[in-house]
Amino acid sequence: MIIMAAAVVAACQKEPAATAVIDENGDCIFENNIVRFRLNGASNPVVTSGFEAILKAVDGKEQVVNDRKAAVAASMNDGGSALVVNDSLYYPQANFDSFEIVEQTPTHVTFTLTYPRWLAGEDTVSLTRTITLRENNYHCLVTDVYEGPVGQNMTVAAGYAKQEADSHKTGKDYILAWRNLPGGDAMGVGILMPAGELTYEGLEDNALGYYTVKFGRRVDYGVLSGWSKAGISGLDDWEAKIGL
Repeated sequence: MIIMAAAVVAACQKEPAATAVIDENGDCIFENNIVRFRLNGASNPVVTSGFEAILKAVDGKEQVVNDRKAAVAASMNDGGSALVVNDSLYYPQANFDSFEIVEQTPTHVTFTLTYPRWLAGEDTVSLTRTITLRENNYHCLVTDVYEGPVGQNMTVAAGYAKQEADSHKTGKDYILAWRNLPGGDAMGVGILMPAGELTYEGLEDNALGYYTVKFGRRVDYGVLSGWSKAGISGLDDWEAKIGL
């Protein structure tokens, strides 16, 4: 009986399959058993609302990680979010300055990041971002809430910089890209936005999903990441891996 109780305690203390932490540089690192992402914090000199899709694979029980921190553009600013004003993209002008875990379970983590106020066109705005990452998923779910003039409509764009993609595919609610990397590896990125308008020919050479709503309302989308070393052979296989 004592042995059984000990086993139950050990099971309850098992490491969660998805986690989010602030690293020694002040950046947010979040990962599950198959993907890892970074979002730049306030002390990072590179200002971006985009995700760095750190290359991660699991071989048996061993993790293989290729940390490309010095080259955020390697993941094509995946998941970058901005307000659209007069056909221009207005990204946050500083990285997040607040982080809070909302929920941590054995299978997923949900956390929030806040970005300080900045000027988008003639309006002062701010961004609160809530992210959920679940085990076994190649994507995280993102909810962006932009605060600005009460009652006024806004258009939010989220996507990735497409200039370095070797191939891409657009579906009803997603845009995927596959990029060959030096040394023979390759990576996949993408954006999911079921309720938005998606186009590969977005503003400023980005593949984007657009969503129009009033300030203070939520904008939901997904951000995708995959690596060839995780057993993904190309664009079609990338699409199949994420279940689209």
